[in-house]
Amino acid sequence: MKYAVLLPLFLLQIIVHAQSTNTLDSSEKVDDKLLLTIFLKHDQSMTLNEVEKIRTDQGFYENLPPEGVSVVNWFVVMGLGQVVVLELPASKLSAVNLAIERTAWKAFTTEMYATYNLYPIIEHKLKNKSKVTLDAKPSSEKEDDKLLLTVVLKHDQSMTLSEIETIRTDQGFYENLPPEGTSVVNWFVVMGLGQVVVLELPASKLSAVNLAIERTAWKAFTTEIYPTYNLYPIIENKLKNKSKVEF
Repeated sequence: MKYAVLLPLFLLQIIVHAQSTNTLDSSEKVDDKLLLTIFLKHDQSMTLNEVEKIRTDQGFYENLPPEGVSVVNWFVVMGLGQVVVLELPASKLSAVNLAIERTAWKAFTTEMYATYNLYPIIEHKLKNKSKVTLDAKPSSEKEDDKLLLTVVLKHDQSMTLSEIETIRTDQGFYENLPPEGTSVVNWFVVMGLGQVVVLELPASKLSAVNLAIERTAWKAFTTEIYPTYNLYPIIENKLKNKSKVEF
C-alpha cells in the first residue's frame, strides 16, 4: 500500500521536472549553446561578380557554417552587408573563426559578437506580442509581400543601465514597439553593440515603426534602420551544412 501511494508521487515529480525544462530561457538551457552574430560588410570597391568569385574560390559556402553549427538567420541588411546569426557549442567557436578568416576575408570585412535571445526575457513587457517564424520561400515569391526591417539599437554607455531602462519605460518603449500590425522575427542582445531587432511588416506600417523608434527609443539608444531580406532560402542549395534552427 505504501508503494502504491509513493509511485504516483514519484511519477508526478518526473512530469513536473520535464515540463519545467521546456520553459528554460537561454541562460538555463542544458545544451548551453552560444549564439554568434557575424556582420559580413560589403566592400564596394569590387563588383558583385568579383566578390562572388572570391567567395566561391575560397570555399565560403562549403565551410560556413562548419559542421556542428546551425544557422539561425542569414539576412541581407541593405546598405550594410550580410548578417548571419549562428547557434553553436562553445567548442566550435574556433572552427567558426577559422571559416570566416579563411573564406570570407577579402570578400567582406567582418565583425563578430556574442549574442543572446532577449525576446523571452522581455515578452511580458510588450503590448504587441506578435512573433513570426519566416518560411522557406524567398521574399520575392511571397504572396503577402511583407517587408523585413533590421533595427539596431546601440547602447549609450554614458548612462547606467537603470537610467536607460527608466527612459525606455517613461517613453512607452515596450508599449509601442513593435507597433500593431507588425511582428517580431528576432530580438537579440548583440553584446558590445546593443540590441538588434528584426521586424516583419507591410510597407504601410513603415512610418509607424519609424515614429515608434523616434518617440520611444531615442535618448535611450542611438538607432539605425535597414531594409532587409532573407538570404537563406536563396543560398541554401550552395551550403554544404544546411543545419537550421528557429528562435
